[in-house]
Amino acid sequence: MQLPKSRTGIQGLDELTGGGLPLGRPTLISGAAGCGKTLMSMEFLVHGALQFGEPGVFMAFEETARDLTENVASLGYDLDDLVARKLMFIDYVRVERSEIEESGEYDLEGLFIRLNYAIDSIGAKRVVLDTMESLFSGLPNPAVLRAELRRLFRWLKEKGVTVILTGERGTEPMALTRHGIEEYVSDCVIVLDHRVEGMVSSRRLRVVKYRGSTHGTNEYPFLIDDTGISIVPITSLGLTHEAPIERVPSGVEGLDAMLGGQGYYRGSSILVSGTAGTGKSSLSAHFATAACKRGERVLYFAFEESPSQIIRNMRSIGLDMATPHEQGLLKFHASRPTLTGLEMHLAIMVKDIVSYKPQVVVVDPLNSFVTGGNEEEVKMMVLRLLDQLKSHHITGFFTSLTAGGGALEKTDTAISSLIDTWLLVRDTESSGERNLGLYILKSRGMPHSN
Repeated sequence: MQLPKSRTGIQGLDELTGGGLPLGRPTLISGAAGCGKTLMSMEFLVHGALQFGEPGVFMAFEETARDLTENVASLGYDLDDLVARKLMFIDYVRVERSEIEESGEYDLEGLFIRLNYAIDSIGAKRVVLDTMESLFSGLPNPAVLRAELRRLFRWLKEKGVTVILTGERGTEPMALTRHGIEEYVSDCVIVLDHRVEGMVSSRRLRVVKYRGSTHGTNEYPFLIDDTGISIVPITSLGLTHEAPIERVPSGVEGLDAMLGGQGYYRGSSILVSGTAGTGKSSLSAHFATAACKRGERVLYFAFEESPSQIIRNMRSIGLDMATPHEQGLLKFHASRPTLTGLEMHLAIMVKDIVSYKPQVVVVDPLNSFVTGGNEEEVKMMVLRLLDQLKSHHITGFFTSLTAGGGALEKTDTAISSLIDTWLLVRDTESSGERNLGLYILKSRGMPHSN
């Protein structure tokens, strides 16, 4: 029997948890300040109300209802409207340690009364408690706190609600919370991390435990943007994709002839490597333009040139990329590789692919990500991107700069085993004359010119 789940509606989270959070049970979301705990909890309630018809209660111990409403308005969430429609109940519990006197045995009876009123008033199915540290700050007896938490969660289970409680990470390296209590009484524990490495920040998520259910156990990159939170469970993909037999033209008639007269396999991966000025970007533009002429959508990731510069440059070889761009068939995503880390770049790319649903993806160039001996990390990034593309039968076209003298760069050698078709473009000079040559180093599953 499968454990009943409560869907979150957060892109990627339901996938890696096998359907959502444990229904009618408590889940702890732990992390340092600013990592996205409150936002993830709020999205759980908003999606529950709007997508699944489940009203929710948000009980805050640090932010007022007005602050919460203003903070999530930029994501398009109108909490005032949800409250007016009785799809959400927001309650701010002010806890000031300096104003509390501990007398007798500490309990949470007052919290039970307020929660009971909030749940019953709207028929809530989801509850968020943000954050629990505020209730326990300065109280000396962990045994009493654990007993009260267990009593609270038993009571919430009897109410039939799915609960999220948030907690701050502890100071010890392995501590999930400051008091070390919440993780033991929660059925599911999710840890959020916002780290900075080499002056580049990235966000990661890990499901530490999930009682009664299998789940993804790796770290997963996630994004916070103007649409909310999206998680990319990229490390969970397997080799289960189908291999289409349809062929798509390269956009260069002579190259199609070298590939048996039909071009590349749809859903395959193509790498064009070569020294500077040998036409790598031109070949990718030919392929992208040909796809647009067939009415297919192309997503072009540029990491060295702006879209305007690419469109201008390709006019010099007779390619019109402006028209499909204006028609919406060609979409550019241009950014510097130093904008963020590899995992975050991959998360951004996958999110764009999911939302735009292209038939062709161009990445120009890959070598921009290679810095300080991180070839293995780049290879893993390409591997995960290829799995995403192949699982949706999207043809991937990649370019990479190689060292001079015809030598192949380490990056090309490292990723060549992942690529279906590998083209090498090279310039040769003889008697003062410079010529360009194109070689098909490999092309899986099809006869080709050597």
